[in-house]
Amino acid sequence: MPFSINLAVITGNVTRDPELRYTPSGSAVCSFGVATNHSIKKGDQWEDIPTFHNIVVWGKIAEYIANTVHKGTKVSITGRIDNRQYDAKDGTKKYISEIVADTVIPFTDRKPAEGMPSVTQTDQGNSAPSEPTATEEKVNEKVDDKVEDIVIPDEMPF
Repeated sequence: MPFSINLAVITGNVTRDPELRYTPSGSAVCSFGVATNHSIKKGDQWEDIPTFHNIVVWGKIAEYIANTVHKGTKVSITGRIDNRQYDAKDGTKKYISEIVADTVIPFTDRKPAEGMPSVTQTDQGNSAPSEPTATEEKVNEKVDDKVEDIVIPDEMPF
């Protein structure tokens, strides 16, 4: 058999809320759309050209995505491109290309871990440095302790 690769890797924004369905055998299947952009130069201006992708996810990942992802969420997807055909209600054959995803990674806003300082909008606007809080001092002490423990041998290969 000849060697071939069918791999799709995209990162973009979800264009419609995921739709979760179940097959007659009980397998979960989720479908949604993702838009990616590429830029072309027209004269002196750059123009973004969107490409819309149909995504299909199966199994436990499908249920997870249906509960956590919504329109506008940025996601990274790895999977394979699949082409299929079906008969429309008017009797014509319809062809569709979709990415059957193996992995879907949603990019969500991360909240700082408990006890860690966070930067807020008002913190960024201060021009004068402020005194560190007790929590920040504890974090700095832990970081300093770890930095002092690093030993670099003389015979490092780089």
